[in-house]
Amino acid sequence: MAEMENFKQKFYDCSAKSERIFNLTSVPSEIIAPDLTILKANAAFADLLGFQQSELPDTSILAYTSEEHQVHWLNLQNELWDNDVDEFIFETCLIKKDKTRVWVKVTTIFFNEDGDSYGYSVFENLNKSQSTEGKLNLNEHWLFRVLETMAEGVGIIDKDGKVTYANSMARKILGYPADMPVHKHYGLFWKIKNNNGLTLPFDDHPMTRLLVGRKALFGQNIMIESINGEIKHISLNAAPLIDEYGKIIGGIGTFMDITPKRQLELLKDEFITRASHELNTPITSLQAALQLLKRRKHNSTDPKMPLLIDQANKTLNFLTVLISDLLQATKMGEGKLNLRPTHFKLAGLIADCCYHIRLNDEYTLRTEGETDLTAYADADRIDQVLTNFISNAIKYASGSKVIRILIEDLGNAVKVSVIDSGPGIAADKTEHLFDKYYGIDLQGKHFSGIGLGLYLSSEIIKMHNGTIGVESVLNQGSSFWFTLPKLLENY
Repeated sequence: MAEMENFKQKFYDCSAKSERIFNLTSVPSEIIAPDLTILKANAAFADLLGFQQSELPDTSILAYTSEEHQVHWLNLQNELWDNDVDEFIFETCLIKKDKTRVWVKVTTIFFNEDGDSYGYSVFENLNKSQSTEGKLNLNEHWLFRVLETMAEGVGIIDKDGKVTYANSMARKILGYPADMPVHKHYGLFWKIKNNNGLTLPFDDHPMTRLLVGRKALFGQNIMIESINGEIKHISLNAAPLIDEYGKIIGGIGTFMDITPKRQLELLKDEFITRASHELNTPITSLQAALQLLKRRKHNSTDPKMPLLIDQANKTLNFLTVLISDLLQATKMGEGKLNLRPTHFKLAGLIADCCYHIRLNDEYTLRTEGETDLTAYADADRIDQVLTNFISNAIKYASGSKVIRILIEDLGNAVKVSVIDSGPGIAADKTEHLFDKYYGIDLQGKHFSGIGLGLYLSSEIIKMHNGTIGVESVLNQGSSFWFTLPKLLENY
């Protein structure tokens, strides 16, 4: 019995010495419980934060941590108490009593006492260090402040697809409370939906394509489901994060909530669709009446009658094309325009689609290049693209009497270019040519149309997994081009 009492006394003496060393050491230190509650804090740690030593016990360390860095302590909690890690080191930012911030390096060791587990943390004040590392941490602090005030949502993932950071706007758009951890796989963080409201297959997820393809994505308009089940439309840009060795270490995505804008577009498209359908009936009647008048126009005693009938037919044809374009644009926006691909010779399609122009001797259409090349595509849709390109060349470059159609073999794809020698287009206008409803004035002249032809052409080529573009030099001419994959499996 005497031996046991002697052992207990030595133990208490040892504990008292440890307590004294803990309190007197100049190194800021604390002991935390598994729920991150501060059990003990020495005077140096209290001085670091500007508090009285008695104010810190029974408070959470998260109360002294800036919001964007609380994840560091949550990672520590996970590693020490869930993954049985003995030591955990990280750098973070703490908030002092006067609301100023201090950057620290935290080293925490895991220990057990009387069946309970604790974390013992020591802090190194990085603000006092003039090292490059300290300066980098201060820059990181300012970077996080910028990210937190951005009007766009920002999400960062690691190479395994785990979300490591989401700023305040990202949380707001996706419905995450400020204090809710977001450290989950991006497939759960960004629940992407297709046009039918179904969850997008994993391989088609923008972040999957980013990590696999290692290429940036721009202007991806997609639907997402927030954690409360609300469907939102967002515009997403994303880029891979590459280290100095060329290895991918993650990705970053920025996105904006465009739901109100999308809803207005849907209302507008619905109105256009209804109006177009309502116009079809009177237009059909007009076409029938004008066809009858055209047959009898030379029987009229009025010399102006044939001219007026021809002009009426021309205007009606323009109106018919306009309505068709509006309906196609609406179908494309709803993902309802389907392709019917077949094999065909490009040169033959070019000859057929421009037959009406060849009948008029005013313009010469010259097909050049690999005229034997075959494409696998929807011939009617490609005909529409070619007709639009050639009609635009005649319309905007009327002085260019020779229009070249060049067919090229790019290996896995074919390229078709419609080239004129007209006035050309300024660089600040070419970047918008394929935008919806974009109209262009050339040399002070305004041309009829509502800016859907090139937009529809662009969407058709994209549906074929091809590319489309324009090259133009002022006073020298323009080349509108598109590419189509050769192989069936590329669709």
